[in-house]
Amino acid sequence: MVDNIRTVRKGKFFKKTQELDPNTGELKEILMISYPGEFDADWVKIFTGFSEALIKDEDIAGKAIRLLFWIMKELQMGSVEFYMHYSIIKEELGVSRDTYYRWVKILTNKGIIKKVRPNIYMINPACVVRGTGHTLLDEFKQPRLPLEDD
Repeated sequence: MVDNIRTVRKGKFFKKTQELDPNTGELKEILMISYPGEFDADWVKIFTGFSEALIKDEDIAGKAIRLLFWIMKELQMGSVEFYMHYSIIKEELGVSRDTYYRWVKILTNKGIIKKVRPNIYMINPACVVRGTGHTLLDEFKQPRLPLEDD
């Protein structure tokens, strides 16, 4: 299991920050440079409060959590949208159509996912993120315009 963890080597990271000058008491902008070395390349960030709620929620724990983990595996880096269809879930998780739709309804009602258009869903980045997610929360909250026919 541990052998499946992929890592990547990254170069320098630059970050602007502010530091208090001990002599003058002024805030000065500085540029920090770090050399992070090696990082996990294939990861999903699950927020602590959300993971605790998952364990306690009887509708999700041991049931719809299987679909949630499948969704996390399918997310692309830096994206909150994903494609999901019953036929894929049936093949990969071996569940009935009724179970699939019940799990989708549970995750939707709990605010974990929402349907954007047919078979395209969005995961709430306040719960789960793959890649950088600080800007994705705003995207999740935005209403979607209906697709126009060409």
